[in-house]
Amino acid sequence: MDKQIGLGLIGAGAIGRVHAKNIHEKVPNATLAAVADIDQKAAGSIAEQCGHAKVYSDYADMLRDDSVHAVVLCVPPFLKLEITKAAAQVGKHVFCEKPMALSMQEADEMVSTVDKHGIRFQVGYQRRFDPSYVKARWAVETGKLGKLLMVKEYNRDPPGPITGWSTNPKRSGGIFLDTTSHDFDAVRWLAGSEVVRVYAEGEAMVYEELKKNGDFDTVQVMLKLANGALGFVDNCYHTVYGFDGRLEILGTQAAVSTSLGESTFAHIYTKDGASNEFFDGYATRWAQAYLDELVDFVQCIISGRETRATVRDGRAAVEIGLAARASIEQQKPVSLPFR
Repeated sequence: MDKQIGLGLIGAGAIGRVHAKNIHEKVPNATLAAVADIDQKAAGSIAEQCGHAKVYSDYADMLRDDSVHAVVLCVPPFLKLEITKAAAQVGKHVFCEKPMALSMQEADEMVSTVDKHGIRFQVGYQRRFDPSYVKARWAVETGKLGKLLMVKEYNRDPPGPITGWSTNPKRSGGIFLDTTSHDFDAVRWLAGSEVVRVYAEGEAMVYEELKKNGDFDTVQVMLKLANGALGFVDNCYHTVYGFDGRLEILGTQAAVSTSLGESTFAHIYTKDGASNEFFDGYATRWAQAYLDELVDFVQCIISGRETRATVRDGRAAVEIGLAARASIEQQKPVSLPFR
């Protein structure tokens, strides 16, 4: 298979740099054709390190470039619908980092756009490609666990500054759309069942800027699934021991779980405590998954098959996230469908 897909990166921030490096060095049948960002210094830096890709200050100019067959969206959520519509209208496929939308109206418009133009669209839910999660999904699908009882997801980030649009849930989507959406998608995918009821609690106990804007840094969410199983999601933005992403699934016949995400198998235990050798952030924990999701996206474009994390999966995560916020505001469980 020698067809080459030119990918255009829109957004030269942290996750954009991760994707650009993977495309340039490791993704078969793909080249980083262009980088677009209003920050020309950031875009130029990526382009220089990744084969001297073309640099654009305006994504609209990139979309007119015939060497770009698909785009990788690493922009703030409030820009994604606009760019997806523009890309779809000229036949460019879209890989979209989460969340893909900030409201159900936007999510529905995304679905309509993808359906109308027939493009490949993939949401960046990389856990679907993580080897440990893939094995857990296999255990569920093959019946190894028996009847599914419970799915637990943990996602805790090390302390760090939260600035700019990230502090404003009206622009970022807040913790439930921005971060916890990974867990919502994982629970749906692993359980093979839709969420029918949501109950959430949350507080901003560490980051004052989030509290001021009505967002949270620590949340817990209970999920009721259509197949009767229960889901539990735990997120926090202040985990002093490192990045903590874990999974546990309990069935009537067996259970499956992933570890804390250790960067080594060796730990030193002294009178002062144990050595901290956990991953320092999400990029290292999910490194293989970030690569594999782009490899699969490119193969979907070449083969014409559907992506593993579709626009409808993205819509479902948005719906659960909005229901979780409504649950806190109403101080009661919220049933789905949610508008």
